[in-house]
Amino acid sequence: MNHRSILILTLIAIFYAGRAIAGVNASETFQFNDSLTPIGAEKAGNDEGTIPPYTGGLPANTSPPGFQPGSGRWTNPFSDEKPLYSITEQNMGKYKDRLSEASKILLKKFSTYRMDVYPSHRSVAYPAWVLDNTRKNATHAHLTKNGLAIEGAFGGIPFPIPKNGNEVMWNHMLVYNGYPAEYRGRNWYVGKNGKAVNSGALQVSLQSGYYNPTWNVEELKKNGNAFFEAAYHFIFPPTAAGNASYSIDTLDPVEQPRRAWSYSAASRRIRISPDLTYDTPIASQGGVTNYDEGYVFLGKLDLFDFKLVGKQEMLIPYNNYSLAFESRSSQILTPKHLNPAFVRWELHRVWVVEATRKPGKRHSLSRRIFYFDEDWSGGSMSDAFSRGDKPVKGIFLAATPLYDMPMPMARCYWAYDLSSDIYTLIQHFGDPGMGYQIKPNGFPNMTFSPDALPNRGKH
Repeated sequence: MNHRSILILTLIAIFYAGRAIAGVNASETFQFNDSLTPIGAEKAGNDEGTIPPYTGGLPANTSPPGFQPGSGRWTNPFSDEKPLYSITEQNMGKYKDRLSEASKILLKKFSTYRMDVYPSHRSVAYPAWVLDNTRKNATHAHLTKNGLAIEGAFGGIPFPIPKNGNEVMWNHMLVYNGYPAEYRGRNWYVGKNGKAVNSGALQVSLQSGYYNPTWNVEELKKNGNAFFEAAYHFIFPPTAAGNASYSIDTLDPVEQPRRAWSYSAASRRIRISPDLTYDTPIASQGGVTNYDEGYVFLGKLDLFDFKLVGKQEMLIPYNNYSLAFESRSSQILTPKHLNPAFVRWELHRVWVVEATRKPGKRHSLSRRIFYFDEDWSGGSMSDAFSRGDKPVKGIFLAATPLYDMPMPMARCYWAYDLSSDIYTLIQHFGDPGMGYQIKPNGFPNMTFSPDALPNRGKH
């Protein structure tokens, strides 16, 4: 992006900062036919040619060698590409403006850490109905309750031309990831001793009323207003096998806050779990991440002020098919950090949001910086700071668009605890028996309910 574009976007962000009323006016909608994609990203590439123009993403007939439709794994369509360059501690100064704070720290800390940068591909594509709904959302969606809730949005990116930080955060939480779906994935934790521990193998069912193509805004409200429902059951470790949980997030977390239930196979009891929010550590992720750091961020926006900084060119994990689907955990879980040979980095334009903890609010983090791909592929990352503005954590979410659907998909992610030199890899699908399946016919009605948890634990 050139300096003039950055200045314009920054001025827009400043002008609209703090406004709760969203939606674009009639003149702005012309940009969708001129300079913006239907999802609100810039159509053009950058001046240097290192970010290509958007041409619709990978076509649905993409079928790289070895790809088996329905297998639950997607083969890398760019497997013949080599890195353009690698970033190490020695040359990181040349690229510092394109690196997250966590990336800089990892490069300085570990001589074995590097970032292999590949050609950039804007490979994400969307079903036509999601694009149609995004166009409608542009003039109908709006924030309410001081930006904590959203109305008038359905079935697409709610704010394709975001004007404040809360709008960007809602765009991220409402990214289309393909629903309903079910997956088997593993979570890993790598301690200071460099040993990898399987902290959880899960079978997970996902659905979203927000992305139910047969509904609309009214039907969504009538059926609970949920944008994300997840039902889990643990397969491993043996001490957790048979346990299950269910959680639901809505478009109005003020009136309908996150609800969660858990089932203990040992006690055979279902209980409400009010603590599965905010900065409660996630046990199955080694305690490295908190519940509001799922997929970089998932939760209520009431503890932080979210400032839209603007747009910036950054190196983010993108098109990581090899990491998510084609590698064994034993190949990638090296001491201190993921094996750099399996992590693909690309240069993309991202929306940057700075979150500062509100005065009088309690949270283990004092400040966070988020980076979200402008094509809303799901690809993103964040830096987290604690007392004294000390950087303490970096989270990276890898985009792996499902080209044959077509749809974005970003489920595999990892997080580094920068203070204790431990890390976690979450929802890895490369080991035998693991995979991600789209369920076009949906699930039985009882799948997403507390009463279904004991039966999930028996699977």
